[in-house]
Amino acid sequence: MICQETLLSEENVRRTPFLHCTWVILLLILLLAAFLRLFKLGQSPPGLYQDEAVYAWNSYCLLKTGKDQVGVSWPIYYMRGLGCNYPTLYMYLVLPFQFIAGMNVYTTRLPGALGGILTVWLIYYVGKRLFNTETGLVAACLLAIDPWHHQQTRWGHEVSVTPLLGLVPLALMLWANMIPATGENRPARPFVAVLAGVITGICCYGYQPVRVFVPILLLFIGLLTLPQWWQSQKTRKRILSTVVFIITFTSLFGPLVWQYIFHPEGIGRHALYQSSWVGSSNLSVAIKEIASRYIQHFSPYFLFIQSDTLLSKISPSNESLFHLYMLLLMVAGLVTLFRKFKLSPSARVILAFVLAYPIGDCQGWGQPLNTVRSSPGLCSLVLLAAVGTVNCINWLRKQNYMLALGIAVIFVLLVIGSSARYFYRYYVELPRTPGAYHFFHTDLVEACKWLKPRFDDFDAVFCTDKGMNMPYIITLAVLGYEPKQWFNEPREFTTLGEWDYYTRYGKMYFMYDKLFKPPEEQYLAGRVLLIIRPGEIDLPDPNKQIIRKISRPDGTVTLWLCKP
Repeated sequence: MICQETLLSEENVRRTPFLHCTWVILLLILLLAAFLRLFKLGQSPPGLYQDEAVYAWNSYCLLKTGKDQVGVSWPIYYMRGLGCNYPTLYMYLVLPFQFIAGMNVYTTRLPGALGGILTVWLIYYVGKRLFNTETGLVAACLLAIDPWHHQQTRWGHEVSVTPLLGLVPLALMLWANMIPATGENRPARPFVAVLAGVITGICCYGYQPVRVFVPILLLFIGLLTLPQWWQSQKTRKRILSTVVFIITFTSLFGPLVWQYIFHPEGIGRHALYQSSWVGSSNLSVAIKEIASRYIQHFSPYFLFIQSDTLLSKISPSNESLFHLYMLLLMVAGLVTLFRKFKLSPSARVILAFVLAYPIGDCQGWGQPLNTVRSSPGLCSLVLLAAVGTVNCINWLRKQNYMLALGIAVIFVLLVIGSSARYFYRYYVELPRTPGAYHFFHTDLVEACKWLKPRFDDFDAVFCTDKGMNMPYIITLAVLGYEPKQWFNEPREFTTLGEWDYYTRYGKMYFMYDKLFKPPEEQYLAGRVLLIIRPGEIDLPDPNKQIIRKISRPDGTVTLWLCKP
């Protein structure tokens, strides 16, 4: 007995330095992830996207009045913004940051950035539980520097937290010991299972693709690990954990399903306006299109060469979702998982995660592959690469230690070089590109910042809509407009198809062609400000009437602020 205790004590002493080293490495990775996601958060990308402004403004309305911008008190299933009905989760995530620091671009983007940092820690936890500490650390490092994840977590769109929402259910079920992991036989945790069910259900109130991805992920994990799961259901605690997870998850997810079935005109408003969508075509066409789109998401061209139309605006030009070295790591990971498939439940869990990855972008077709819709499964590919990395290192180390060391050094240098190039382009070049400049309404944001302290000096402000997308919501967010004024003052808008085009709120007017014709005298009399494109309106004396010009970084003038 004494000898056994002595051996255990010696083993703990040997493991202690490695344990400390692990936490130091993880802390450094998290600090790197935090720096990359918080550095220049308001400048890269520049300005404010209209969907970001929707969340900023509706959170602000809730904070000040308890109602969203259309007067609904504390909405649950969706909120109306721009005409489209948005999920509400991100709006509530923004709320505490606005309570502390007000409405601005930083508080709008902070939930995504902080969620990205949390995702890096969670992927370490998942990798460690399913495989080993090395896999967890490699996964965390790869995710911290991954272009796709980095870009998605740096803007105030609901998609910025979707990688987190896609990973949280898996992490929570591992914490509750509900998922069989290789080499583990931990006791069930019914109370943690309740928490896992509740949070997994709440995740589905985020971006719409998450509502498809999460139940499909749970289904795939259940199917691929069914024998081990069934064998584990031998104690009351394990059965209770499964039952309470299902009940709590269903109690939150069920109402969403009810809304989609019986009130699709509200929660599914966006889908109703899509011509190529599940439900808009016959079953055979839908199955064929979904299968084709699903397969395309695994194309090396899509993952390592091409970027979609949206990503090209929030990323440096010609940047792919993953660096090319990730292709080799993912292939190695796939080989490893197939080799371990029969004996390793962990391998099957990761494969289930990978198989579910494209699901969020397979509800519609007829448009290019959409990386924001498939982003709930982003972490699955990073975990796949981490498994491949550790397996390659172990194999090379067995063959020749010095060869393994040399290859590791070359690989690390390649990763550092690729990442340095990408991050330089992201932080330095991206804010200067015309595409990102106009996509994020950078010129209008600058105009509103100039106008904000002078707003009371004008009786009317007329703003162009040329080259802008829903400028009214940008002005509300940047001007810090008072919600009580918004509800009390005149508002005018026209609904065309899915979208609401606002032509007026208070003394702000938006000059949409064929929708709004301001009275001539308002141009010529009173204290009036025009925010227009150069040459959009003939000015009798431009030199005297133009009071400010706003230019892109390349020197091109994009807006005039002038008096008629």
